Amino acid sequence: MLDAFSDNARMWAYGFDVRLNPNQFQIVKEHLDAFCQNWQVHGKPVRGAWEMIENQIVMLVTDDDVSGCSIDSSVAVFKELKMTYGLNALDPNLVFFRSKRGIEAVSRPEFQVLVAAGEIDDDTIVFDMTCIRLGDARQGKFERPFKESWHANAFSMKTV
Repeated sequence: MLDAFSDNARMWAYGFDVRLNPNQFQIVKEHLDAFCQNWQVHGKPVRGAWEMIENQIVMLVTDDDVSGCSIDSSVAVFKELKMTYGLNALDPNLVFFRSKRGIEAVSRPEFQVLVAAGEIDDDTIVFDMTCIRLGDARQGKFERPFKESWHANAFSMKTV
């Protein structure tokens, strides 16, 4: 679905604190589909789309130039999902990474403990939720090894 968008497309990543079950996924799908169909900037339609990675991380993209209220309206969808259904994708303190169990979300302090304990190593894949261009995600800058990410600087490998 995102193949139709340029590398310059603006991207927002939203990570749910848990992997969504099929019913939860359907709720999110309905809300995001409706949002993308009705997304506007200054009264003009915005061409947007979304993809879900392993029922946990949403990539929302647009080729259009959006700002302020248009961005706020996307956040409002996730606020509604949290308030109405308890589906939280707005916690900025979560770190997302891949383990043998799939995508995991832990708090920053928990992530530091995992790093210090050696459970997160240089090759553990982490998600850069600050990635803002679809092209960067396509080039491997959204999912990358710990040692190549900002996480390596923020979370020291020394003992806690």
